Amino acid sequence: MSHWKQSDTVFMSEPSVHISEIFYSLSGEGITAGVPTVFVRLSGCSLRCGVTSDGRKLWCDTPYALGPNTGEKMNVSEVFARVEQFGVAETQILLSGGEPLEGEDKREFCALFSERVWKKRHNSLFSSPRIETNGREPISGLEHMVFTLDYKLPGSGMEGEMFLENFTFLRERKNSLDEIKFVVRDRKDFERSLEVIHSYQLQEMNLLFSPVEKECTGADLADWIKAAGIPNSRLSLQLHKILWGNKRGV
Repeated sequence: MSHWKQSDTVFMSEPSVHISEIFYSLSGEGITAGVPTVFVRLSGCSLRCGVTSDGRKLWCDTPYALGPNTGEKMNVSEVFARVEQFGVAETQILLSGGEPLEGEDKREFCALFSERVWKKRHNSLFSSPRIETNGREPISGLEHMVFTLDYKLPGSGMEGEMFLENFTFLRERKNSLDEIKFVVRDRKDFERSLEVIHSYQLQEMNLLFSPVEKECTGADLADWIKAAGIPNSRLSLQLHKILWGNKRGV
């Protein structure tokens, strides 16, 4: 961990990380779907979701951000200044990837950036930046964030990579803005998601269910959700794709 100190404009000894893109759009998924949001997408992720032993292929929405050295290398102050250029001081900020918590430099970057945002905007509903994380990396100790935590189901081929202690952290801190997301490839995936919810007592969390494009229809998943009757569950479709198609920067 680098030593750092705060001034009005800069953190000293800041970590630099590769940033794939920074843009202003609407939140496309989850409990804040439709909310104006500044996205900061960090580069690099070692998971390859959708690749399974039976030959099914990668489904990642952002394959261009999987490489750890893609994009522009930036420090906390540079990213913060870029975000402020949008002039939307009270809107949601979302740190995504890639995987934004993979590796000590990225984890430290996210912690410092989020603390800086929180200190500037601590009276706002969106004072804590949201972070979308793939479920593999530990999230404890990152108190200046709210979380969209992915749980990788069997259809992803990545379920064995999940860091299950994250569920305990989320249950105990009881932040009403945290959410857990299940990306569902088929009925088997959905049944497994129900097992995880019951096994780890997640019924009081915000629970999101998203269909894998071209493999599970939103209508089928909606029917399964209704029949299961899980509290706090919701269908989460990708609003940005509905509005603008599958492209970058939206």
